[in-house]
Amino acid sequence: MGKILNFLKRLDVIIVTLLMFGIFINVMLQILSRIMPFRVVPWTVEMGEILLAAVIWMGIGLGVINNSHVRFDLLLTKLPYKTKKKFYIIGNIVFAIFLLILAYHAISLLEFYLRTNTRTPQLRWNRAYIRAPVLIGSVIGAVRMLIQAWFFAKDKLPLPSGEAEEVRTIMEANKEEGEK
Repeated sequence: MGKILNFLKRLDVIIVTLLMFGIFINVMLQILSRIMPFRVVPWTVEMGEILLAAVIWMGIGLGVINNSHVRFDLLLTKLPYKTKKKFYIIGNIVFAIFLLILAYHAISLLEFYLRTNTRTPQLRWNRAYIRAPVLIGSVIGAVRMLIQAWFFAKDKLPLPSGEAEEVRTIMEANKEEGEK
């Protein structure tokens, strides 16, 4: 299981890195098109929106793995350990359910785009391919939230302390568990 999770994390990092590189190139094209007379590149604005949305949705899974997703740790720091643990587990499960509901609706939207062949104005790409990161990111995020909840429940991952200290990631906890 650890090798699969490590492979998926590396894949996520590669995909998000490529998307960020694409954003950089897109911004450079936009700047150059404004400097160079008669060299308007109108599709760069549309491409920027697409890439930004893809980075956000694909980055959800990385945020969960690295414990850098939004959570109200500060509110839970003063609670007793068992109560805090329950809140973290329930919070992860509730957010995973939310992401799965979002994924369900994303499937309906993607199906509609494929059926109607709806395209973007400038690039003329099918919107289903552009909105696919919403589905992918939601599913990856939900799975990783459930894995993290399981690790919290089995005490394989320490609860975040709410302080600025480094928290072990799911990957590190899984690796250490495999070594035992």
